[in-house]
Formats: sequence, structure tokens, C-alpha cells
Amino acid sequence: MGTQPRECKRSDIEHVRRFVAYAKSVVNETRYYPPAHGYRYMVALALYSKCITVAEAILVLLDAGFGDEAFGMTRTLVDIFITLRYIANKDADERAKRYAEFAAKSSAVWNEVTELYWPHRVQILDEHTKRLAATYKSPHQWSGETAKTMALEPDTVDVDPDTGEPANHSVAYSITYRWTSHNVHPPIGALRKHMVQAARDHFIVHSGRVQDMAHLVVFNTASGVANTMISFYRCMGDPQPQHLSDWAGALMRHLARRHRGLGGVQKDSKGKTKVKPKSEQSDLWLKRPFLLTKGKIPRSGNGRCFLFPKGK
Repeated sequence: MGTQPRECKRSDIEHVRRFVAYAKSVVNETRYYPPAHGYRYMVALALYSKCITVAEAILVLLDAGFGDEAFGMTRTLVDIFITLRYIANKDADERAKRYAEFAAKSSAVWNEVTELYWPHRVQILDEHTKRLAATYKSPHQWSGETAKTMALEPDTVDVDPDTGEPANHSVAYSITYRWTSHNVHPPIGALRKHMVQAARDHFIVHSGRVQDMAHLVVFNTASGVANTMISFYRCMGDPQPQHLSDWAGALMRHLARRHRGLGGVQKDSKGKTKVKPKSEQSDLWLKRPFLLTKGKIPRSGNGRCFLFPKGK
């Protein structure tokens, strides 16, 4: 006879913070020593480190009540994931080297800026840097491809369970990347909380109560770290730590079903607890943008929320 799931008392932020802290401790305790000229290892380690520290910063913003601003920061996590997934997907050594040597293009562009505004401070670039810089056509694309092309490149490992075809991350790009970009540039839509009613309201600097983005921020943060984790271990040539992989899968399903109305424990309009079955929408969120390799769901016999491993 099945048990009734209990309402989770922990906050989304607490769940994600514990997961991020554990992912950080796992990679730190592994004590990686990247080999000299091992571009794929140095790049993978640096991108994964950046992913984790950005996630930590996002949670600090949420703690301070800056949900919209944190939402814009989650685009950085999508960028990191798309970049590392593209590097790890194939020709990892060559792509990682190309990524690392893009520093030459950056140096050349900054040298041009310096020559324009501070000509007395211009430094002569060495010939090696000049030659490398000349191999990059755009100062904004290290790979020579757009973010969309990188995201849509068919996966060489994961398969779409619905079609049997190689997976791609079209939803991560078309929805998450696009939506979070609105809080970075920003277009008019990103200002909805800062508007007042013309000819009625007195304007002050504020962040209005239009839509709380915190739930989307924690979801994007968890998925960004989880997906980058998969690409990181793939690029390093190491298996995902099973405990970390299990936790990532459980966390994503918990956030999608429990906290965001895609199934799980909820309260109805009268405040009564009920269980909502998984919907087709939850399938979209759980399968498409966040494919978790070996992402099993830990189970608990007493129906409690089972996301924090014992002793963690």
C-alpha cells in the first residue's frame, strides 16, 4: 500500500545550496592536477569552477531579495553549460585548445581599444599572439559558431528518449537562454517591475510585485550546475560520482514536480494538501532541457522529502 508524500518543509534555496556545496566538495576532494598543455582538463576545471561560484553568487542575491537580478545571472550558467557541452561533445582536445587560445584574440582587440583611447600605453603584441588572433574571425565567437549552433549540435552520447535520435539542447537555448537574456540586456519586458502607472503613481526606484522569479532562479541554478557537471566529468574522461548524479536527478525532479506545479505535493485553494500527477508539461521540463545521465530518483519508504543524503 503506497504512502502519502509529505509536504517538504525545506526551501528551494536550501535544497539547491546543499547540492551546490556538495558538488563543490566532491571536485575539491578529488584533488585534480591537470597536466601541462592539457587544455581539455584545464578548461573543464575552470569552467566547472566558474559554474559553481556563479551559482553561489546567485543564491546570495536570492537571499537578499534580488530575484530578477539573480534570474539574469542564470544566463551565465546556460552559457557555461553550452560551452562545456560543446567542448566535451567531440574533438575535446582541439576545441578546448581553441577556447583557451581565444585569449590571443581578446588581447588583440583590447590593444586596438588601448591604441584608440590611451595611445601612450599601447604595448606591442608578440608575433605568436598576432598569428593566433588572426585565426579568429569574430571577437565574440571562439568556436566560430553561434550559441544556437553549439546548443543544437547533436549529442554524441545522450539520446532523446522520445525520438531515439541524438539529443540536443534546443529547449535550453530557445527558452532558458532567450528568457534569461531579457534580464541581461535588457529589453522593455525586463522593466515590468520598475514601471508605474502613468498619470497615477508617484515614481520611486523600486522592484514591484509583478512576478516573483525566485522559483525560476533556483530551477535554472540547479539545472545549470547539474548539466555542467555532466559535461565536466565527460570532458575529464571520468564517470560521474554516483552519489552526486543521483542527487542531481532527485533535485531536478523535486523542483519541477513539487515546487512548480508539475506534479507532487501541493496545496489547493482551501489549503489542503494534495498530490498532483505528473503532466505532459513536466515531461517537457524533465526530459528536454535537462538530460541527466544516470539521474536516478532516491526513494524513501516513509514518504518524506528525500533529497539530503545522510550526513550531508
